[in-house]
Amino acid sequence: MITNGSITYYHKTLDNNKLPVWNRYVFEDVWHFGGKGSSINKGYENANDVNIRIPMEYVEDKSIFAIGDIIAIGIHPEISKQSDLQGKEFYNVTSITINEYGNNPHIHLGGK
Repeated sequence: MITNGSITYYHKTLDNNKLPVWNRYVFEDVWHFGGKGSSINKGYENANDVNIRIPMEYVEDKSIFAIGDIIAIGIHPEISKQSDLQGKEFYNVTSITINEYGNNPHIHLGGK
């Protein structure tokens, strides 16, 4: 699989007091495309969509992926709230596809 960068994935869980906790996972050697900006072909609504493909060989636990989690392009530190990423390129996960078969098994994430 072609790769072009790294991402930091933040998976949201709740603590005993029902407050959000962001668990941080760094994935290097992923493929990301799309992102910030406008596009004549995609229209304004879909211009900021991002797609991420994480090779399955780097994924230890598929259950960490959930709609509403955060993908940040590059390697970033721990966060306690989403606003800690202000000024960084980040997206909320809107779709998850687990492709376990074929020549390039991977997790495909979509984000806005």
